[in-house]
Amino acid sequence: MTFEKKCLIEPSDFISVEYECGNCHAAIVVPIEKLDPNQAASFANTGCTFCNTPSGFQKGTQETNIFLGFIGSIKQIAGVMENRNLKVRLGIKCAE
Repeated sequence: MTFEKKCLIEPSDFISVEYECGNCHAAIVVPIEKLDPNQAASFANTGCTFCNTPSGFQKGTQETNIFLGFIGSIKQIAGVMENRNLKVRLGIKCAE
């Protein structure tokens, strides 16, 4: 017999977004209902507020636009999927 462990999340499971500096590991957690595209743009376009390390994004680039679009979609997707027959789930790494 074979067993497979799956770990899935759906949009209604999202409660917050965490922005973390890859250098100093300082983090800011923003609840989903308070996500703001302008705040996300600020995080992407400026350095870490704690150690001043650049985010790696540059204003106006395709990569920055993709990031900002993703953040904006996170806020909207739970409401869009509410009361739908189609279910969307993301597979994530399971804890060992």
